[in-house]
Amino acid sequence: MHLQIHRVFVCTLLVTLSTAAIAQASADAEKQAYCQYVQDQADAERTLDTGVEGFGRLGQSDSNPSLKQVVVGLSKSLSKHLQGMSATRAAQLECELFGRTLSVDRAVKYGMPAIDKQLAVAQAADLKDVVDILNEEIESADKRLRSGNGVLSDVLMLRQQRDQVLTQYTAAKTEVVSQQIPDVPQIDLKQALAAIDETTLDLQDELNHKQKLQAWDVSLVGGMQKPISGVPVNTSTGYQPFVSVTFTYNFNAVSYGRKLENATRSLMTMRRQLNDELAQKVDGMQRSMADRLSVQKESLPSLLDEQSRLAGEYERLRKLDSPEALRMKSQIRVSLAMAAMKVHLARLQITLLTQNYAQDQ
Repeated sequence: MHLQIHRVFVCTLLVTLSTAAIAQASADAEKQAYCQYVQDQADAERTLDTGVEGFGRLGQSDSNPSLKQVVVGLSKSLSKHLQGMSATRAAQLECELFGRTLSVDRAVKYGMPAIDKQLAVAQAADLKDVVDILNEEIESADKRLRSGNGVLSDVLMLRQQRDQVLTQYTAAKTEVVSQQIPDVPQIDLKQALAAIDETTLDLQDELNHKQKLQAWDVSLVGGMQKPISGVPVNTSTGYQPFVSVTFTYNFNAVSYGRKLENATRSLMTMRRQLNDELAQKVDGMQRSMADRLSVQKESLPSLLDEQSRLAGEYERLRKLDSPEALRMKSQIRVSLAMAAMKVHLARLQITLLTQNYAQDQ
């Protein structure tokens, strides 16, 4: 039975670790997929905006309306080039914002369940130790019964206790397996929320900058032109190269910038509402941890007193070997193991809650 319990417990841990690894991989894949999507979009936009445009025109000459000509050439827009570079920076910020938001959301979602999972694993290990002690005491009680120094009721009571502990052990293992909790790195949630707000503002500033670039442009234009009809004046009838710099400016640029800033503030308000909702979830988790920590700290002294009382009684009976003393030592040993388990779990819970709660303040 000892070997079977050990094998089941090991299998439980392996299943739990495998499940956590799958969940962690799923989260990483979600972030990677989203970042790849926004980066691919930005790459496509940058490829188009930073490219060289070709153009052609057939019609009257600007300087000589009686002359018709064909014009072909290339142009390079500075404004579009800058917009393409801005799209790449915006994609990087959006990926960063998504990753930070996902990390905080996962910390809130799995913070308390992760603690419960660690407690369940520890409880299962402690209950296995209690089962081992009960098996030893049952074996000793059987020997006393066969030698005539024991009674059947002692053996039956110990077996009943073992069945009860085995039930708790099975429940603890089931809880470990059912809690599919990934490994969540500890982060400073207060600092993480501040970083989310900062990244949100940086992203909106970059998007705002990208849109403002549409209000002006400087383009380098070059190509060839050739008259096809009419009378050119002092101009060759062959292909002639030309190069020029073109300036454009929208006189509503200032007004456009103000309206764009208004739209950005509205979008920031919406974003901050989402961030505030996340902050409220963080605050709720912190309050829950604080309340739970307070309960455990209040209960620990009484658990320690009970453990000390049982240890004293066991020490008082340790050298006695009468049938009644042996029976009492057997029961006290089991009770002491259960008390030690409760103290261990309470201390572990205080440690885990303190670590997770304190680093978020």
